[in-house]
Amino acid sequence: MNFFGHAMIAERYEATRGAFRAEFVLGAMLPDFASMLRVRPPRALLPEVNAGLRFHHLTDDAFHGARSFLEISGEASRFLMSQGLSRGSARAVAHVGVELLLDAAFVSKRANEAYLSAITCALTTRVAEQLSWATLDGSIRFDELCQHLRRRGALPTQIAPEVIAERLRNILADRPRLTLDDAGQSVVRDWATRVGPSILSGAPLLLQEVEQRLASSFER
Repeated sequence: MNFFGHAMIAERYEATRGAFRAEFVLGAMLPDFASMLRVRPPRALLPEVNAGLRFHHLTDDAFHGARSFLEISGEASRFLMSQGLSRGSARAVAHVGVELLLDAAFVSKRANEAYLSAITCALTTRVAEQLSWATLDGSIRFDELCQHLRRRGALPTQIAPEVIAERLRNILADRPRLTLDDAGQSVVRDWATRVGPSILSGAPLLLQEVEQRLASSFER
């Protein structure tokens, strides 16, 4: 699940508690932000952020083990390989690409507000000083990332297939065995065009399954 999906799930969980903590939503996104920066997640001194970090891992387990996601990504991988992508590239695109397409499916006013509130929260001195990054420039780079995301603003309800393909090419560019050439990017664009509507329509069922699996993890 991409960071926006984590923000959306975290906001929905907070709603069941009758509360909203921007720090909790931030924590739920932090591991993905760290991955984008190619650094380890920071050590957080705020209890709400730490709770969000734990919630992130529970959500990932629930999402990646959900039958709906496994079916969607498996079908995507098989289709992409049939169109000439290597096994590694097909599996990477099937995983990350589905997550990117789901971002648009998960967009709502509430989700965007929670996401942007968490980004703004991260830029406050009170929160920034309570995040200890493993690298010397980690804090600076994270601040720059949050500034960029805040300027970009709310996520749209639609992401064009060519944008999905370009993002995936950029994401995989530093992975020699997974990189996409022009032909591969074209295949990914066609795939996104083909499956976008079905992923959008299937998102509510997937969300329900993920939240059910999450609830079960809290009971154990």
